[in-house]
Amino acid sequence: MIQRGTGALICTLICLSATFAMASSVSEMHRFPQNEIYAFDRVDLQWSVDIGNADSVVVDFGDDTIAVLPGDAEYVQHFYSHEGNYELGISVWKDGNANVNPGLDNVEVHRRAVPGLNVMFLHHSTGRLLIRDSGFRSLINWHNEVSGTDIRFWDHDYAFGNGTTGVIMPDSTVHSDWIYGNEANNIQPDGYYDIFCEAPAFRDSLFSRHDVIVFKNDHRTGDIESDAKLEQYKNEYLAIRDVLDQFPDKLFVMVSGSSRRPEKISNGEADRARLFYDWVQSPEFMNGHTNIAFFDLFDALSNADDPQDPERNMLCETYRRPDVWDDHPNEFANTTIGPNFADFLLRLLDPDFYFSTSAVPVMPLTSIQLNDAVPNPFNPLTKISWELEQPALVNLRIYNISGHLVQTLMSGEIQTAGPHDILWHGSDNNGRAQPSGIYFYRLEANGQSKTKRMTLVR
Repeated sequence: MIQRGTGALICTLICLSATFAMASSVSEMHRFPQNEIYAFDRVDLQWSVDIGNADSVVVDFGDDTIAVLPGDAEYVQHFYSHEGNYELGISVWKDGNANVNPGLDNVEVHRRAVPGLNVMFLHHSTGRLLIRDSGFRSLINWHNEVSGTDIRFWDHDYAFGNGTTGVIMPDSTVHSDWIYGNEANNIQPDGYYDIFCEAPAFRDSLFSRHDVIVFKNDHRTGDIESDAKLEQYKNEYLAIRDVLDQFPDKLFVMVSGSSRRPEKISNGEADRARLFYDWVQSPEFMNGHTNIAFFDLFDALSNADDPQDPERNMLCETYRRPDVWDDHPNEFANTTIGPNFADFLLRLLDPDFYFSTSAVPVMPLTSIQLNDAVPNPFNPLTKISWELEQPALVNLRIYNISGHLVQTLMSGEIQTAGPHDILWHGSDNNGRAQPSGIYFYRLEANGQSKTKRMTLVR
């Protein structure tokens, strides 16, 4: 059985159901997709073996990759990283002897480039309604038109069992039969653990064509029923983070799940959800992981964490639907929070546009070099450094994620050519400590400017 993916490749996949004996043959074979429009770089093979108690099964994918599996294995996934024609083969081993099954049909992989900065958002119904009600794609398209960027927003809904499934393209075209894998049906922490840690074919297919991966928990993380479940979620996210660290060229945006209605949740369950998402933003989790950002949808939708409020950390009344059993945030919630989410994402992807006084994107120039803040993330201070090719009047300012000026570190200061640096102590112009979050530092010199982001975690 083949699970189908979509994106930047055009290829032909194979659905195989084979029975292997000493003179075995392929009993069934199918090809998908019929129209061959979008990418299929993942193959899933399923088979049955009529040799009892086999020692091992060896699958040759034809690209110098071989999987050695237990004798009772009946399923394997594989991701093809390069174009080509690959011949599949399966061998069943018993007592040192191999029953080779040559002549399986080939996988033909043709690579096709996908232009622009590609963003993929993994979600279910809450994410779908957030995108729809807020005109999310229109906001992305507006930014592209105004700033000259080519940000392309994809999203992935359910894999099966729901009225809305599959991949939604940047032009809003829905391909309900194109998915990265059945793992997309579980977007709780254990589901994302499977996607990032246990399903490399899903993960590698995803990473091969998207630069930014946004993944949201579903609303069931809003009712963490026990301390043991809370610890399980933390351990799963730590394992996920370890995998994300291996892809420093990617940007990962974690999005909390929505909170739940008071009718469907206890205070203890809601409080643990708040603890979980506070922990994801904490120094314990964020320190040293510069390619991870976090958008707190849970906090945006919830009542405050007030011990005296019997509905604390639950979906606030303003954002509830009339049906008491429907946890989905209402249209008002989506139209309020959706643009903030789009703004948050665009600020991460194109900070020069948002933090330029002229609101015009500035092309990178070689006469000034702005370096990464060290450390980043940081607490309580970080060093910002830069280099000038010639003497210049320098301005250096810190902004928060909302675009508000936090602190002016330099204003019209004359500096010589060469390297320079300064410390930022995470405070504003009045010396007040700033909260955890993403900040931007912007250097202006000789009519040029550069902007980079950093994360303060307290």
